[in-house]
Amino acid sequence: MTKPDFDKMTIKQLREYVLQHRHDNDALYALGQLIHKEGKRLNSIDELEQSIQHKRASGVEP
Repeated sequence: MTKPDFDKMTIKQLREYVLQHRHDNDALYALGQLIHKEGKRLNSIDELEQSIQHKRASGVEP
């Protein structure tokens, strides 16, 4: 299976990919890097997952 080019994906596209492929460390790293470039700071992958869950619970699309 060929992985997509993470550098060409939007945060939303990459987030969806990560949610479907939770064990893909390359994708998780790419998502963290992309979020960091957008000016947001994450301290861990767990923090990313918590942020996504919190936004979903509040009815906001992460």
